[in-house]
Amino acid sequence: MIRKILLGLLAFVVLIVIAGLCWRAWEQHQIASDLRINLPNAIDEAKFINVNGAQQWITIRGENKDNPVILFLHGGPSEANSELARLYTPFEEDFVFVQWDQPGAGKTYIAAGDRQPQLTLDSMANDGVAVAESVRAELRKPNVILIGQDWGGVLGIRMIERQPNLFAAFVGTGQIVGAAASQEVQYQYALSHATANHDQKMLDALKEIGPPPYRSLDTNGRFQICCRNPFWPADDVAAVRRLQAMLLFSPSLSIAQMRGWVKGLRTGEQALDTMLMTMPDLRTTDTMFSVPVFFIQGENDNVTPTSPVADYVAKIQAPVKKLDVVPGAGHFVMWTHPDEFLRILHDDLRAATPTAN
Repeated sequence: MIRKILLGLLAFVVLIVIAGLCWRAWEQHQIASDLRINLPNAIDEAKFINVNGAQQWITIRGENKDNPVILFLHGGPSEANSELARLYTPFEEDFVFVQWDQPGAGKTYIAAGDRQPQLTLDSMANDGVAVAESVRAELRKPNVILIGQDWGGVLGIRMIERQPNLFAAFVGTGQIVGAAASQEVQYQYALSHATANHDQKMLDALKEIGPPPYRSLDTNGRFQICCRNPFWPADDVAAVRRLQAMLLFSPSLSIAQMRGWVKGLRTGEQALDTMLMTMPDLRTTDTMFSVPVFFIQGENDNVTPTSPVADYVAKIQAPVKKLDVVPGAGHFVMWTHPDEFLRILHDDLRAATPTAN
């Protein structure tokens, strides 16, 4: 009797797994169909290219390949977004939108296998410049627009410093200025909120951890869990859940590749977050640019707070500079407020780089 029960349970589990896989395959098929661009001058490519001797993954999508080109630098770090193409379809009408799975991320990480490179800002900036050169040559453009989100904003700044002639403009969003700057704003917000609400549990946690800066992953992680996560804006929570669902049903990822994507995220974050927590504040090191620089921030961003970004913009010298703040938005303003982001992007580019429009 026990054996029959166990066999029945096993059969039930197998049926559930098969049903789940069939459901995922159907969703993937539907999403792939929705993502197809059926226009005469469209471009839709997904491929590996040789980048400084390594195979790295890029996707190129747009309704008109004659449109200006955006090279998007994902954040995370190591949170490749090319597998989440649905997030960026609003950008494909007026731009050719290029995504790059950076070293240590996504399909670039999966392809490298046991031959993973050491992740440094300089080496990744060199690779990013090579990707921009490749895209510019393939699409026959004089330059490209560079958008960096979160960690990608730090990488993008290093890239425009290295090869400014490649870029029509740089746009940072969810911009990292410095770990200590963000931690200080987060700490003061948590402290004032806990004090005003007599939240002794949070006050005790803040006292135990102590004030920033937090230079280790462990200390920073404990602070984020106890004292920042409770204040995540609702639209950021929804955006993360949407990302998770998109990753699960991404038509470009098998189950094995999805595991590799997650593994790359974890290992890349460990290496690059450690570097980010110890790197100098951009306000003291990176303020002189020869290309237009723009920043589009969410008003309620509590991951990379807007106040240090505003102070950073005040210190920048560039042909054109501007900070735009989207009311009600959080860290993922490109995903949660794409229409507003695109309106601002068009206005900024039109004013500063008319040849890029």
